[in-house]
Amino acid sequence: MSPPEAPRSRGAYRPRSVEQRIVFLTGAGLSARTGAGVFRGPEGLWALAPEMEEAMHADRLPASLPRLWQVWGHLARLAADHGPTPGHYAIARMGAPVITQNVDGLHQRAGSGTVHELHGRAYTAVCMDPGCDWEAPLAPGEGPRAEDHGAPSQCPACGSPVRPDVVLFDEMLPEAAMREAAALARTADVLVAVGTSGIVFPAAQLAPLARAHGATTVLIDIDPPTGDFVRAAYDHVIAADAHEILPDWERTLVGGGGGRNPFLEPFG
Repeated sequence: MSPPEAPRSRGAYRPRSVEQRIVFLTGAGLSARTGAGVFRGPEGLWALAPEMEEAMHADRLPASLPRLWQVWGHLARLAADHGPTPGHYAIARMGAPVITQNVDGLHQRAGSGTVHELHGRAYTAVCMDPGCDWEAPLAPGEGPRAEDHGAPSQCPACGSPVRPDVVLFDEMLPEAAMREAAALARTADVLVAVGTSGIVFPAAQLAPLARAHGATTVLIDIDPPTGDFVRAAYDHVIAADAHEILPDWERTLVGGGGGRNPFLEPFG
């Protein structure tokens, strides 16, 4: 028998106090307001530019490096230019740990202290040799070469090609980040997924894991996915703009009170 349909009203859930251990799981929808867009769905990057998805397979390296630098360098540049969104700032103000599928570093820039990046970092260059630990921050730009983003094409330590530090298809997610993410899910009182489809594994296992350990699970998305998996994973599904919902929660939890709230200002 299928689980009961989860509530989908805007006011379906509200955190009750700062004593609750709230953990956030975030996806591309939270950063879409920067202009980066999302990857899946009819308006996603993979649908609009299938040749880019082809370049995201690990077995295409190193021939796919020019496309990788174009795609991920551009995304990192958008994040650097636009900065964190109201949702990022609200999460940081709540002091909650974050598990993110995003690679843009916006949670850290907003002030979040604990951020586990499951899919890597588009703002960092790394050596392609798995035995070499060279890495360096990027100065994201536009173009198909590492030099266009402030990195050398060849590793200064060993001479191997340099790539953006993002997880490609057919690559394993960072073991440490997944381990810490699972630990957070098991100990959360509330797990809130924001801007993620909730169907991409292994991140998709985190909400069911949290729920199995007694957490209340919440999904916030303007156009949330439906289906048995979502109903089984989430107690509450809120179809609304996270950049309005999260600042509202932040006011409630940390006592922002009345008056002017910078997190509700238009994001420009």
